[in-house]
Amino acid sequence: MAEFIPFFSPKPDWLDVTFSPNDSPDELLRDFIQAHGLVSESSATPPTESFRFMSLNDPTTAEYGSLHISTKYGVYRVSASGAFLASLRLRGLFAQYLTLLASCPYRVTRLDAALDVPSDAASILADLDQLYPYEITLNRQRPLRTKMITERRADGLRSGTWYAGHMSRSRVTARVYDKSLEVLTRSGVDLGRPYTRYELTFREGTANLNDAYDCSGIFWAHIGALLPLPQPCPKWMPSDVPAWVSERVEVLPHEALLRRVSNSAELDVMIALAQRCGPEWQNHFMHMIAKKIGLDIRGHHLGKLSA
Repeated sequence: MAEFIPFFSPKPDWLDVTFSPNDSPDELLRDFIQAHGLVSESSATPPTESFRFMSLNDPTTAEYGSLHISTKYGVYRVSASGAFLASLRLRGLFAQYLTLLASCPYRVTRLDAALDVPSDAASILADLDQLYPYEITLNRQRPLRTKMITERRADGLRSGTWYAGHMSRSRVTARVYDKSLEVLTRSGVDLGRPYTRYELTFREGTANLNDAYDCSGIFWAHIGALLPLPQPCPKWMPSDVPAWVSERVEVLPHEALLRRVSNSAELDVMIALAQRCGPEWQNHFMHMIAKKIGLDIRGHHLGKLSA
């Protein structure tokens, strides 16, 4: 069952969690990847491994958004893009994913919380540049330098991105940008109406996994200088104690096997190739598969599975 976030509520748009290499959820994470049919991205650069979900509508196509796993500089790191987090929610797996991350002592080293507002960014960015031409303070932390990068849109107006704390080491930074323009530039898709995205980035232990599951409290606690607060406004208290409580969901080996076979894009490609080669090669393909799994043509076991 999909885990939906109301459209006009903040949502997690990046989640970066780190662990000790000697106490990480690597085994649970590998089981999760295998159970839910994620495929490896060949473009990933070692020591980073990257994985994607296969499309629910087209099992031969990988979805946009990636999960990255790496161990370097003495840190085990798991990073999930916003699109990957959206895929988790669509499949009803977001809470399960957070639960496996919380199985070991962790630190949320980056959480992006984003809110899309159906307003034209051109006028919003111009107002922000006028109100905060040099700096801004978010929730009582040190003032952040502001910066704006714009471009000319097709309608002749200037739009783009306004930054607070860009490229700084601050634990909380912000950016406001033309989401409709960004999507149109990146993918050529016209959203049909203007949207402005307000996005906060929380670094180095500011947030925990509860904040990742529900961004409302931490988002509204820091965005007040940029947006009017909702009433009633969610409460948020900073905490150094990692928190997340949820029931772990166990996927049995036969369930994982069924999902891998039914969602295997590589197997679909091999079947299509065998069909193109004709009946003789279809039979040969079946012989090859049978040999691979240790069966002869009559279904008798030949030995252990081939690696």
